[in-house]
Amino acid sequence: MDAQHLYLVPPECNWDGRGEEPSCDSVPAMQRAMRRPPHIPEDDELAELAEELQSQIQVLMPDAAWLQPLWMSAHFCVHEKERCTSDVLNFMWRNLAMLASRLISTTPSPEVLELAIQYHSIALWLEADEATYQRLVTIYASVGREGDAARTVQEAIALNAVSPEMLDQLGMGFHNHQMWAPALFAFKASHMLSPNASTALNHLVYLRKRCADWDGINEQMAQMVTKVELSWTIHTLGPAEAAAQLQEETAHPWIFLYFPVSMVTKRVVAQRFALRERTVSLMKVPQLPQIEDKVQQEKEKILSEVESKSGAAKWRTSKRRLRVGFVSADFRRKATSYLIAHLFEHIDRSQLEVFVYSTFPDDRVSCDWRVSIEEGAEHFVDLAGIPEPQAVARIRKDQLDIMLDLDGYSNQGQRLASVFASRIAPLQIGYFVYIGSYGSSFIDYIISDTVASPPSSSAGHVEKFLYIPNTFFPNSHKQIYPPPHFGLQGIDRMAMRQTLGVADDTFVLASFNKHLKLSQEMFQTWLDILEAVPSSVLWLLRFPRDSEPNIRKEAARRGLSHRIMLSDFVDTAEGNFQRLAAADLMLDTSVYGSHTTAVDALWAQVGLLTCLGSNCTHRVEGDAAGYATAEFDSAHTRAIGADHMTARIAASMVIASGLDDELVVTSLEEYKERAVSLATNRSRMEVLRTRLAESRMAPDGMWDTKAYAKRLVKGLRLAWENFLAGNEPMHLSSL
Repeated sequence: MDAQHLYLVPPECNWDGRGEEPSCDSVPAMQRAMRRPPHIPEDDELAELAEELQSQIQVLMPDAAWLQPLWMSAHFCVHEKERCTSDVLNFMWRNLAMLASRLISTTPSPEVLELAIQYHSIALWLEADEATYQRLVTIYASVGREGDAARTVQEAIALNAVSPEMLDQLGMGFHNHQMWAPALFAFKASHMLSPNASTALNHLVYLRKRCADWDGINEQMAQMVTKVELSWTIHTLGPAEAAAQLQEETAHPWIFLYFPVSMVTKRVVAQRFALRERTVSLMKVPQLPQIEDKVQQEKEKILSEVESKSGAAKWRTSKRRLRVGFVSADFRRKATSYLIAHLFEHIDRSQLEVFVYSTFPDDRVSCDWRVSIEEGAEHFVDLAGIPEPQAVARIRKDQLDIMLDLDGYSNQGQRLASVFASRIAPLQIGYFVYIGSYGSSFIDYIISDTVASPPSSSAGHVEKFLYIPNTFFPNSHKQIYPPPHFGLQGIDRMAMRQTLGVADDTFVLASFNKHLKLSQEMFQTWLDILEAVPSSVLWLLRFPRDSEPNIRKEAARRGLSHRIMLSDFVDTAEGNFQRLAAADLMLDTSVYGSHTTAVDALWAQVGLLTCLGSNCTHRVEGDAAGYATAEFDSAHTRAIGADHMTARIAASMVIASGLDDELVVTSLEEYKERAVSLATNRSRMEVLRTRLAESRMAPDGMWDTKAYAKRLVKGLRLAWENFLAGNEPMHLSSL
């Protein structure tokens, strides 16, 4: 342990990194320094608790003969103390702790919780044990005691009762409960113990970015990128060698979308992940190869029939409705439903027969978006809770022509992964939720537009682009927040600003994006704007709360912390939307920009300044000595590396709204200059608000859901016609 790992040193060790490190490796010293000795029951008290625990366990596990050694050890320690050796005593308390942890899930109560914690504390006092530490951390995490969980990890590290694998498991447990700071701590510790392991490194960089912990992050990101680029040799290996490499940790493509790396690198991550997804899906649904053979036969039959006159009349006629399915785990209180709540009701049923498949339970909390989707779809099929083989069979039953995926690699553990890791329909398309390449041969198209995905960005995708006019990004705001009030009825802008403590003449710059989208480079640009506009403040969300200390520390370095406002995240779409009224100008992030937030801002008449192009950030590069393919190092890839689809969607919407002359720039320097220019010209801002208001009612514009549905249908029919012509998927435009 050295000074760079001070964050892992228990506070009681009082070491500042200089001089000789205290004896924190000593188990007795650590026990004295970190913990008070727990009360250890003996004699009658021990006999009573063992008897009570035994009676509870026998109710749950009446045939648990394997516990007999435990009860025997308790007998020794109560009645035959000469036989209660240290090994017997340690065995008894470790297993009493294990049984108490089981009771938490079967008979949860505060008393059982404290009993389990007490037993684990005793067991660990007597003997530091990795499995016992892991259980105790899991117990603390399950009840939201993040501080106790992190401190227990810290203690286990100091006592050498921990492994990188245990820390990775703990980190994922914290992550899955959205406990970002403890998760970050666990992965930092794991990375310290095993610097070359991919699992800890990938999650460490992701969590550091989420928590705005930026110092030194680019070096770790470069290390991660190097690992990915060198691993690409998997595509040159045979099946056995490739399978062996896939046993190693595979970086998650969704995480890489947030990093300023080459689009080719992002695509490679997706391709590796798709191979693993395919392997897992075959284990879950062994019938997939047979299903795919059947689909291939159906495709060949269709193409054969189209060649005849009667077949052409059957398949090519515009009177034949395409059978189109939309699959998602987000038909609930999620942004997906918020944006497409009223899409299906506007789809022309003479053109498409729409099937909507929901793969996750409905929460029906605080919104009726799910109801709107159910009512708008011609067929709504609830697949929540159905095993994947049966769910796949149910979708196959509907004989779809085209299937659209609204999950991608988001919603891990909730989406129906095997459906899109295979061929279930003749055409399969990624649609608007996952903004990146699937890296899979089973996805034919990504729906996009020419601003979000210019042809030059195809190097970052396995799929082809299916372009639709204006912006491809849907919304239902005209129905959810209809005129004449546009969702802002009763909202007093000045009163809201007073509540925030903002003076009337203060210019409020804002970003409501999660901090995972924010980079140190962009935040420094925002601080430049604050310095240039003395009457301005920057309004951010605690998204997450764990990032606030790092945000304030970064601003304090330039003496600007007092001009940063942070508000709690409001867990309703309406609440987040309505408080936009207090902002003067929204600032977009780079690499992964504003999406739903952009829709909200523009509808609320708040301008969104966005940067479009490869000059909007600096790319992080790996240092691999030799690449498996020149793609990684080509001039073309370097030029477009920071210009991914995720970064261009806000510009797509701003351009579709007709405001690109004011709100779209092409470099960070221009971004800063434009923000300062707008913030110091009130009359210009009023004109901008007026233009935004007018754009909301423009016919055939980005807010016209009916026109959008018509463009979407036209694009899907174009893809189908290309299939009927016997062509492979190609870039298509329905302009």
